[in-house]
Parts: sequence; C-alpha cells; structure tokens
Amino acid sequence: MDPSTRLLMLTHRFPFPPTSGDRIRSYNLLRFLASQYRVSLACTADEPVSDQQLSHVREMCEQVHVCPVGGVSRKARAATAFARGKSLTEGMFHTPDLHKRVRDWHQRDPFDFVVVFCSSMYPYVDHPDFRVTPTIVDLVDVDSEKWTQMSVESVVGKRLVYAVEAKRVRALERRIAEQASSIVLVSDSEAELFRQVVAPAASVHGISNGVDTEYFCPGDQSTPAKEAGSTSVALRLVFTGVLSYPPNVEGISWFCEHVFPGIREQFPVELEIVGRSPNARVQSLAAIDGVTVVGEVPDVRPHLHHADVAISPLKLARGIQNKVLEAMACELPVVVTTRSAEGIDAISGQHLLVADNVAQWQAAIAELARQPNRRAVIGKSARQLVVSDYSWPARLSKFLDLIPDPPAAKSLSSPS
Repeated sequence: MDPSTRLLMLTHRFPFPPTSGDRIRSYNLLRFLASQYRVSLACTADEPVSDQQLSHVREMCEQVHVCPVGGVSRKARAATAFARGKSLTEGMFHTPDLHKRVRDWHQRDPFDFVVVFCSSMYPYVDHPDFRVTPTIVDLVDVDSEKWTQMSVESVVGKRLVYAVEAKRVRALERRIAEQASSIVLVSDSEAELFRQVVAPAASVHGISNGVDTEYFCPGDQSTPAKEAGSTSVALRLVFTGVLSYPPNVEGISWFCEHVFPGIREQFPVELEIVGRSPNARVQSLAAIDGVTVVGEVPDVRPHLHHADVAISPLKLARGIQNKVLEAMACELPVVVTTRSAEGIDAISGQHLLVADNVAQWQAAIAELARQPNRRAVIGKSARQLVVSDYSWPARLSKFLDLIPDPPAAKSLSSPS
C-alpha cells in the first residue's frame, strides 16, 4: 500500500447513501480503497444527488464527477444501444460527458490503476488510453446468467428481450475477461460460475460482501420471546429489499400468495414488507390479511428489531444477499431459499434455516414460531458468524492482493 498511488473508481450509481445491495457494496469498497489510496470517483446517477450526499463522498475522494442518467433520455440511450447490437444495460449508463471527463483526468495525471464496479461501466475504460493501466473489474454477479434465468422464468412478452440481453451482456463479460487484470465476483460459487459459462481461463476471485456489525446490531431484548399461538401476540415476519427489483418482487409475491395464507391458518402471524420503490404488484400484497407494505424508511433497523423472523424467499437471486447478512447481524433468525443463502458460509439449522418449497417454508416458520428459545439460539449463532467472518474490512482486504504495488503500476502506466 502506498498512499501516493492514484486510483480511478467507476460506479454505475452514486454510492451514497448505501440503501440498496449495489450501493452497499460500492460504498464500502470506496470507503475502504479511499483509506489506502488517492481515489477519484466517476459515476452515473439515476436519482438526484443532494449537496450533503456529494459532500460526504468528496471528503473521501481526491475528485468526484457525477453524471445524471435518469429520465426519458436513459430509455432512449438504452434503445439506441440495443439497436446498435449492444446491451440495454450499456446504453442506460452511457454518457459522453463521463467518457470525456475520465479520459481528461487520465491524460492530465495518469492513474496507477482502475477499479470498475459492474460491467456497465467497463466501456468507459475500454479505450487505448487505458490499455496499459491495470484494471480490476468487480462484476458482483454474473449478470448474463441472471438475464438468462429471467428469460426462462418471466412472462412470454419479456422473454425474447431478456434472452437477447443475456447474449449481449455475456459478450461484454467475455471482453472484460480478455482485457482486465482481474475480475471479482461476490462469492466463490459465483466466480466458479463465471469460469464455467463465460471464461474458463480468466483471473477470477470471489470476494463477498460484509456488514457493518456496529450499525446492524441486536435491538432491545428486554421483552421475552413468546410462543406463537400461546397468546394473542402474532409472530412478526419481516422482508427487506428494493421493492421494484424483479427477483425481490417475484420472491415476496410468491411467499405472500402461496406460503403465507397456510401459515395464518396455523397461528397468528404478521408480515412487514420494507423497502424503497414498491411497484404496483408489491403494493397489491397489502390486500392480503396480515401483510403490511411499509415501503421506504429512513432506517431499516427498527423494523428488524421489531421482528421475530426475517425472510428471503428469492428464487432468482445471484450472489450474496446483504439483507440476509444485516438481519443475521441483528440477531434475527432468518429463513431463506437456497439461492438467498448463496455465498454465505452458514449451516442450515445452526445459523439460519433453508426452505425452497411451500411445505418447507411453512414447516420452518412454524418451527421458529413454536420454539422461541430456538429462535434466540439461531439468532445468536447468526450474529456470531457475521461478526467473525463478514466484517467489511476483513472481506475487502482481499482486494489489496489484486492491486499491483506502486513501482509496477507506475511502470505499466508509462508509455513504452
């Protein structure tokens, strides 16, 4: 580590506040790298960025440039990219202004290395000016595989678009594999999937998400846990996540429509659905008895502290789920699908419970409802695992092994 080393970081969304999965990872990665190097941040933003938010990030960085990409123009760029044979994703996050700013920065004072967050930002450095600059690309997930899954499991009208998007994102991932110094994904299993379906010989590394265990910690435990059904107090379930994100929408809708009614026939139970941007389908779930769609909140922790059990019934999940780690850090027992548990080295029955079909879900929640002591034991084991293995510094320190030391970086950045 050399504090004089200059790093360019590219993100597809402004990383603060860390209110969604991609922002949580990109913000903590930015904060970690800024503690080690001189970081310049260039990013697009599909939502307004306040002066306070910008000021917070500028305190960490040498320079910051944000380009808005929201609104109608975003859809137009996506359509143009699609018509030209590129992915919709590339078009949505393309802006000439950011291309120019990144090249101007690099020509004026060359960066020693680059960290690209998500494949959609790679085109900004897919340029001769950066050919000899070591570049680490954090893909997070194998996005092409996500689009492939969605093309199979979505409604007929969207399948063709999703299938074409999967093919084009896969081509971008292969180009990245050929050119980048290293590729990072959110888990070892996701890294192995990348080798299998994208590039067998690529330099690929699994670096999972972490969690801020001081921020996400147990709430007031003064009220003793009670067995569901023994009193009028209902078992309280909570689901958190961005409520316009298709895997979240599909997962929580499936749970509410197929799992939840059968649970309510056995004992009193309530469900809070918490998160930003609930779409019409999610909002309609509030019509189901016992379901409350809370929507966006300034702080999700009170809702985690109020709950008895957290759930993550995702079937299309890719990579590690921040919401699962956050609930575990709050000492909540969590019931998850196999997909939602991916990337977390947890043992079902000890740190969480895994369920994939309706019967398994109903049995797992009934077990936790009727055994408050078991809820407490699993919750404590969950937090112990997160504290010991999933702090952000412990997880992200692996990035340092991928970054060339300054002399090597300087020589590579110089013209031959």
